[in-house]
Amino acid sequence: MAKRPFVEVANIEIFNEYCVIDKESGEVVFSNTSQVPGFTGLYFKDDSTFFAIYPTEHGPTVFFGGKEYAINEALTITLSKDGQSRTFRIDDYGIVISYLTSPYIGLDCWSDEIDVDLFFMIEQRYKNQDFYDQYTLSR
Repeated sequence: MAKRPFVEVANIEIFNEYCVIDKESGEVVFSNTSQVPGFTGLYFKDDSTFFAIYPTEHGPTVFFGGKEYAINEALTITLSKDGQSRTFRIDDYGIVISYLTSPYIGLDCWSDEIDVDLFFMIEQRYKNQDFYDQYTLSR
């Protein structure tokens, strides 16, 4: 199967905000409508950061700084919290992302921290098999 040059992901915090990533050029295009049915992945963005995770045939893959990185349970992934400030790290890839706590945490019954903070979700789930099942495409 040919490698898909494009992938669509949904904003983890904002309902009905999507993004198509051109994995070859690194270009991202935002939209209010999904072009791909079903689960395709999630993204986080703020003024200085764009970070996405999506399923591939080989398992979860993140897109950051115009590059793809495979996620696996042997990696060292951490999230530190200091008041409203957070720092997410994938030490093996030298990825360090500082950001502020999501304003959507606790907004309603669907907005627990794991539901609206992509980095928290990854840090909590990357060692669980169900995470890999969700982020691995069928061959």
